[in-house]
Parts: sequence; structure tokens; C-alpha cells
Amino acid sequence: MYVIIYDFGTSSLKTCLFEIDSEIRMVANASASYHLYILENGGAEQDTEEWWQAICQTTEALFHQTDVTPDQVSGLAFCAQMQGVVLVDENGKALRRPMSYMDQRGVKEFKDCMGKGLIKVSDCSLYKLLRNLRVNYAGSTSVKDPVWKYKWVENNEPEIFSKVYKWLDVNDYLVSRCTGKIIRTADSAFATFLYDTRKGKEGWNKGLVNMYKVKPEHLAPIINCTDLVGGLTEKPPPNSG
Repeated sequence: MYVIIYDFGTSSLKTCLFEIDSEIRMVANASASYHLYILENGGAEQDTEEWWQAICQTTEALFHQTDVTPDQVSGLAFCAQMQGVVLVDENGKALRRPMSYMDQRGVKEFKDCMGKGLIKVSDCSLYKLLRNLRVNYAGSTSVKDPVWKYKWVENNEPEIFSKVYKWLDVNDYLVSRCTGKIIRTADSAFATFLYDTRKGKEGWNKGLVNMYKVKPEHLAPIINCTDLVGGLTEKPPPNSG
């Protein structure tokens, strides 16, 4: 059995073809780069079309290196940079360039939510941190956390925000683009600090969603990281906005 694994880093993609039998053996590998756009206002963005071109380029390179054919590949999986923000419409089309985990534009949004309260820890409301800790043993203490990027778009790009269907991370977007299924994996959901990790309560936590003033309808269904999402879509992939 053959599988292809895509490892999306901050500036490049590493793609590997593995054969899985009594042991796992790497058969071929390829890499491609894409841009990280650093903006003067603290923004850090990437381009979904550059991601897609990297997927196509490296996948083609694998088959040129070996005798393995596409029909012999049983599955694809993605490993990607986390805590990015990709806002998509109902067709899975990116409405703007994805915001990297390095994006720091949400300073005001962070302070407006976490900077208020009589008792603070690391400039964050102790009350809000405790609410997070009770639910998922973590909390947002950095302006780079995904929820502040999401809130920045809401406050600064209302026309784009009004078209949002779902808020995804990088890995989720790539899966969606390949399968046509819009989901979030549990690990990327946890990275938003809106996910309830308590046994029997796993999923989006309504209290935290309300506390951070996130629209519940923007949160995609959650699956396990090991779940099969679906087959490759036969539809042409949507272009970014």
C-alpha cells in the first residue's frame, strides 16, 4: 500500500511517498516553496494558490521519480503549520489570504477581551483564563492566537467577514480543497482554545464561544485526526478570493 504525506511548513512543503507493508519505507520525496507575506501592520499571510501549486508540483515529481502510479496510492494525509486562520465560503473558497500563526494584528482585539478585569495574569483576565483552564487546561495569552486574527477580520474587514461560512486552520483547508468536505480535526479545534477536552464533553464549548464572541455557525464539524474524511473530489478546486 502506498500513501502520500504532505508536510506544510512556514515557507515550504515537503511531500513524501511511503510504502506501507511489514515496515514503512519512504519511496520518494519532493519539496516546493511558497511565500510568507509580512505586512507593515504586523500581518503575516500566505496564498492558498501557492499552497495548491506546491501540492501539484511535488505530487507530480513523486510519480516522475518512481514506477508507482496514482491509482496505486491508497490515501493522502496532511501535516501543517497550526494556529492559522483560513476563512472560506460555502464552496470552500478562501475569502482572503490565510493569516499565518505569525500574524500579530489582533492587538486591540486581544486587549479588549483579555485585558479587562480586576485581577490579571500576564496581562490577561484571571477570570477568563480560569474559565479556559477548567474546560481545556489552556488559554489564550498571546495576540498571535487564532481567535484574535478571526476577530481582527470581523472588526477591520466587515465585507469579507459577512461572507464567511467556516473558519478553518491550514490543515483543514487543505483537506477541504482535496475532498470538498469542510471539517476541523480535533487538534486544530483545540488550538483555537474553544474546544472542550473533558471526557464526554469533547467539542466546541458554548461558554467559551460566547466569551470570545465567536459566531457558532462559523465553527466546522469536528472529526478525529485519524478519521477518513473522504475521497478526492472530482470537482475543480475552488480558487482563492
